Amino acid sequence: MADTTLHYGSFIPEEVVTTWVQTINDYELNYRPELIARNILPYRDVGTQIDIDAITHIQTTSGRAGIVAKGASPDPIQIAAGVEKHEMYQIGTGFYINERDLAKVQGPVMKTAEINEVMAKIHATEDYVAMNGDSSLGINGIVDVAHVNTRGKVIDTATSATGNDVNNMGPWDSSGDTLDPYEDIVNAIKFMDPRFKPWGLVADRATLYNLYKTDSERVPFADYIGKLFGKGENDRSWMIESQFTPAGYAYVIPYSPQAAEFVVSQEIDIADDYAKEKGGNFWIEIKEWVCPIEVHSPEAFVEIDTTPS
Repeated sequence: MADTTLHYGSFIPEEVVTTWVQTINDYELNYRPELIARNILPYRDVGTQIDIDAITHIQTTSGRAGIVAKGASPDPIQIAAGVEKHEMYQIGTGFYINERDLAKVQGPVMKTAEINEVMAKIHATEDYVAMNGDSSLGINGIVDVAHVNTRGKVIDTATSATGNDVNNMGPWDSSGDTLDPYEDIVNAIKFMDPRFKPWGLVADRATLYNLYKTDSERVPFADYIGKLFGKGENDRSWMIESQFTPAGYAYVIPYSPQAAEFVVSQEIDIADDYAKEKGGNFWIEIKEWVCPIEVHSPEAFVEIDTTPS
């Protein structure tokens, strides 16, 4: 939700700003189910004073304590700690409004379309970066870390698999002789860091809808793939559509703050205190301070290449 704090140095009437805040909040409520980053990643608010989020990683040699006889001393644990830093980034854009429009009775609602477009662009940036990262800023997205998962990945049908990688069981678009998405997803789940459970499959629409194809018994693959994600036969919540994934690729993901997070320093806010510019125009800025994805456990994400080659 937008920050409802009024800026007393504002040049914009209070009733106008209040209407705009309500427009932003209505957008958030109406379109929340369509957002990707904010839905597939656990949300964490670090507060407006934080520009760099420092995460401490604990590394130890064993996940179990020893069994110790009465009177004996247990072995000390061996721990190494590392710190990973994630910057908060300002995401925003804006629009101009003329002083004559501000004076109109319908002034507050005249910019509803612009506000909705600004909100769509802000969330599109969040969703794109969460999936693809931003190499210029040093941000790794789900696509980046899944592609280099050292535990393995599912590659295309034709390429010879090396290391831990395995070939898919046939292209999902039915361009080959066979396909078995169920087996491909099973193999991908085997490559996940075992600390995490599979929660969802992210892909573009064309790739996901291949799962509605039927097997030899005329049963849609999707009907029984859901159980791999802990879902019932008719529950499709594990199928997560994103227009920002590479065509023909799908990604098995967990939902855990230990795997990755969406981190917020300041939620979406309206900067309405800019002075009047030439022509009687006022610049209105809508922005936030976030890190769309902080990946803590890269091997929690697994890539499936569903293509023939």
